Amino acid sequence: MLKTSDQTRSKDHTEVRSVICQTALRWFFGFSLSLFAIWAITAVGTENINPKVWSEQLQRNVPAPGWASHNRDEAWAKTEFGELGLRGTPTVAPPSVPKIFLWGDSFVEAAQVDDRQKMHRQLNDLLATSGDREMQVIPLGHRFQSFADYVLQIKPYESSISPCALHVIHLHSLEDVLPDRDQDARISLFLTKPNFHFVKYDNEFREVESPIHENPLKSLAYRLRLQFFLRTKKQISEISQLQGLRFSIGEQRPAAKAATPAANDWNRYLNPDWVSKEAPLPAWNFLLDSLSSSTSVPILIVYAPVTPAIHKGKIIEQNPEGSLVESFSKICNERGIGFVSMERSFLEYHRSTGKFPRGFQTSRPWIGHYNAEGHRLVAEAIYHWIKNNQDAVYPD
Repeated sequence: MLKTSDQTRSKDHTEVRSVICQTALRWFFGFSLSLFAIWAITAVGTENINPKVWSEQLQRNVPAPGWASHNRDEAWAKTEFGELGLRGTPTVAPPSVPKIFLWGDSFVEAAQVDDRQKMHRQLNDLLATSGDREMQVIPLGHRFQSFADYVLQIKPYESSISPCALHVIHLHSLEDVLPDRDQDARISLFLTKPNFHFVKYDNEFREVESPIHENPLKSLAYRLRLQFFLRTKKQISEISQLQGLRFSIGEQRPAAKAATPAANDWNRYLNPDWVSKEAPLPAWNFLLDSLSSSTSVPILIVYAPVTPAIHKGKIIEQNPEGSLVESFSKICNERGIGFVSMERSFLEYHRSTGKFPRGFQTSRPWIGHYNAEGHRLVAEAIYHWIKNNQDAVYPD
């Protein structure tokens, strides 16, 4: 009897171990397959992460040359990083070739279109076929950059990339030349208190970055396109440090808006709150004086209105910033700063084609960043200004 009981218990234990092992194997393979599916989908369907490296010339971290960014937001596009982290520019031409610095935010960064369609490449093509003196356009656009960044970065870039013959600054709405605006969507800041001044940062999280050096382990993770797991790791780290968690009683305030605006937020440019106020002349005087003092090179500002647009099923052609644009362009002209508005060009393009310079097949028309045609229109506007102001751009 005792022997039979021991045999039964041993058999039961064996069966239990077998069930546990089978269950563990099912969980292991199921978990592994889930991780593989997550990796496969996010590796292809989400924007990848690229390393940064320290640039001694610029004294700042820049995208590592030789890498590429694959945008998966408004449209699918590839951006390759070249010398000094420049987007869509493999190498910088020798000093014998004058340079045009093209400044801007995400509209100039142009992650939504392939390199050959970006405005700096299209402008390079126009200049190359003009028969004039050879020039190279240097793209210095980066998402969340503001006017303050251009003023603060001009000297470091002029000393690192020479010679500069023209600075071109792209403005998407006049909000960018107003102080104290939306600090969550800016890198460096233009502030008014205690007086007009700039505050320098290296990213939209308002950080001054320490030098970043190559890390083989991180580089391997980036090459394997583990962006989903890297972002999840960061979120878990933030939660473990109780960031974003609330333990107090009372009414819950709405969470702060993300730095990247949602598609519907583009509508706020159709009824901008800053238009209801008088032109901020003291702020503009300080801003443009600071810009002029930062360089001896000619400056051109290219302004892009939100129009044409669609709102409630109707085509909006009248630029809501029109009155302010006139005042701002006048101040620019008084200081010898070139000013070009894309308002008429965008409107004529829409009337003749029925299309918009913004938006993609994977997004709604007019909303978002420039498509290839929008980049072409801006490149042509800059090209024609250069042709009409050759004495300023080609002083010799």
